[in-house]
Amino acid sequence: MSGSTAASLPASQPRYVLVAQALIQDIENGRYAVGGLLPPELELCAQFSVSRHTMREAIRKLQEQGLIVRRRGVGTRVKAARPASRYVLSAATISDLLPYVKDTRLVTSKATAIIADAALSTRIGCKHSQRWLRVSGFRFAGTGKLPMALTEIYINPAFSGIQWLIGTLKVPVYTLIEQQFGERVVEVRQEIRAAKIAAKDAKRLSVETGTAGLVITRHYLGSNGRVLEITVNLHPADRFSYLSSLRLHVPATPLE
Repeated sequence: MSGSTAASLPASQPRYVLVAQALIQDIENGRYAVGGLLPPELELCAQFSVSRHTMREAIRKLQEQGLIVRRRGVGTRVKAARPASRYVLSAATISDLLPYVKDTRLVTSKATAIIADAALSTRIGCKHSQRWLRVSGFRFAGTGKLPMALTEIYINPAFSGIQWLIGTLKVPVYTLIEQQFGERVVEVRQEIRAAKIAAKDAKRLSVETGTAGLVITRHYLGSNGRVLEITVNLHPADRFSYLSSLRLHVPATPLE
């Protein structure tokens, strides 16, 4: 079975991109089967007539797309035959979060009444000793089998009656609070930060320990400033991206 070589690569893009594309094609065509190993780095360098730096950049792109996994002392193993799908969220207003819920599915696994200790209050940005109903689970994009996020939802106990509706309707939790209790969410405070996925979470997300991830924490505030809900989503970086558009406000020039 023949594979890609340096002679088969066009010259319209950076060399490492072309090498990555050729390797992706070889994986999709079955030259390198899922579960098998890619050839050693030096062998690939010779095959494509590129430097080790170029080859490492190409391999990095395959890792970012969820196609391979590298293990010290083992080699580079093919993880999937197709690049992992990535969900892109574009949001500028609270209502823009609705398509995110409609396009994805939440599978809950546990609901518990808790009291926030010091560690939790620091992690989610709530008051120490505050009571919450915590609902945990996974969120999936479309019919995807790999979770796009580990999800934790912290609900003000005044609204714990919606617990049995969560995940059964294609509406956000804050909408359930609004519908069932007559509250109104007027502000969402959002923090996005980078993180390395810890071992216990990596196993649940089917990624390697230390994989890059995005942690998105949202506080949903009512009209009186009370926090109605807090959500924490941990996304593997290659399965989610957040798109926003910022416009420059130019004050109108007063007429003379």
